[in-house]
Amino acid sequence: MNIEKMFSTIDTHVAGEAFRIIIQSSIDLNEDNVKSNHQLLQNFYQDEKDFLLNEPRGHRGMNGCIIISSKVADYGLLFFNHDQEAQFKYGGLVTSVTALIETGNLNVKENGIYKIETIQGIHEVRVNFENQEVSKVLIESNECKVLENNGEYQLVEVDESRNYVIFPLPDSIPNIDLDHLAFINKWGRKTVDRFTDENIPFDGIVITQSSGAAGNEICSVTFEKDGSITRSPGMDSTFAIFTALKKISNENNQLTNYSIFDSSITANYLPGTLNRFSVEIQGFTTGMHQFIFDKKDPLKNGFLLK
Repeated sequence: MNIEKMFSTIDTHVAGEAFRIIIQSSIDLNEDNVKSNHQLLQNFYQDEKDFLLNEPRGHRGMNGCIIISSKVADYGLLFFNHDQEAQFKYGGLVTSVTALIETGNLNVKENGIYKIETIQGIHEVRVNFENQEVSKVLIESNECKVLENNGEYQLVEVDESRNYVIFPLPDSIPNIDLDHLAFINKWGRKTVDRFTDENIPFDGIVITQSSGAAGNEICSVTFEKDGSITRSPGMDSTFAIFTALKKISNENNQLTNYSIFDSSITANYLPGTLNRFSVEIQGFTTGMHQFIFDKKDPLKNGFLLK
């Protein structure tokens, strides 16, 4: 076998959402700023991105991140995804800093504060490192706001850049649980097609169901733009739901969002802000891998099961 290209990765997840952190590869991003390197990654290297994201090495839920150097932060982080428009995910901040510290690729700081440069700007995270493990990562969102509330749904903008459509549980779905996954999938794909046909831009469509008497616990499912279900409660989704609830009642300052798979994300309102939130959560390193790209492989770019 002629080994043409080799990729070294750290596989991770946060609340069930998987991220493949690329630490060494043939992807040559040699520009001197994040935006230019982002454009290189988006416009080229499609074979490499498909190879890393698709089955048999990946799956529909896999997200890609690539570590680059930064002149203004501890490191730079670029994203690539099955959805080519997805340019940033908060979960990538959590999992990348976790993986880099736990594998010795990033020095441990006494103050626990790390800066990560992304296409969405520089994000500061606070890391709790103990017993050779990253036990928690604290992140803060930027401003979120409700753009529309028409009685059927609320349209919420997260970080002034990503839009989520928030629906209450529809009558066609008895409950948000795995027993009713067929009903959930059917509704999700129908609604995604509706918004796509009507040319309404969105980054996710979310259904919600209250799960606690105090009003600060929610079950939710997020559908991506191709109708796929996000494999976690979703950081963006949690911020969007919290913003929508704050528009109705300003009573609660904490929200726990549960996924259909029983993972959860708890967000706290940052007092004195216009709908900014914090999340303290643990990411997990699940493996270190080396992948070989063989151009003779008939499935070198992989495939996706629908």
